Amino acid sequence: PSGVKLTAVMDCCHSGTGLDLPFTLTGGTWVEEDNPAHSAGDVLLISGCQDDQCSSDGGGGYGRPMGAMTTALCNTLEKHPVLSHMQLIEYLEDELANGGFEQIPNLSASQAFDPQRQFSPVDIIEGNRNPMLGRQFRKKKHAKNPKLLDGGLGAMLMGGAAGFMIAGAAGKMMDIGTGLVVGGLPSDISDVRGILGGPSASILDVFHSGSSGWLGGSDSD
Repeated sequence: PSGVKLTAVMDCCHSGTGLDLPFTLTGGTWVEEDNPAHSAGDVLLISGCQDDQCSSDGGGGYGRPMGAMTTALCNTLEKHPVLSHMQLIEYLEDELANGGFEQIPNLSASQAFDPQRQFSPVDIIEGNRNPMLGRQFRKKKHAKNPKLLDGGLGAMLMGGAAGFMIAGAAGKMMDIGTGLVVGGLPSDISDVRGILGGPSASILDVFHSGSSGWLGGSDSD
């Protein structure tokens, strides 16, 4: 609701528009999404990279390992305790570039306020500027890469889905790694035992030996 503020930090891969906020700070101005989802609250997302990028580990700070953007954010706020939103994203870019990282941080928001306004994670709450709330459908969207699920990624996801379906039908409990392997079970089960080991390997033995009953294959496969 209006009068409520949330500042989120996502230092993870493909986090650019992770909260699906309607405005992204680009070239010093807010650019609205084609099909924005407007809300009344004041929400700000600081992302470690763009949607098509990965976030890197950046060594450690305060005695603990941290992501590259988390380190850059801490360094920026320590060096510049008073700064605007525009300066924040610029300093983050500089910190990451100076550290040898290719990822580009992103700043998105629920309200199109003045980017020269002072940054504060908790204070200076922006009131609602959006005349209409909810999702606004203006443009039909198409996948940027229609072949994204072709090849290894698609095979892995489909294999994982099949593995979990098999596990459910068999009444077995398994972890994510085992589910993925079962979905695309290799002919040489010893390779999987070597990778997973322990209880996961015994579960794979059960699935492998009983594959004729669940998968319609033969025990010799």
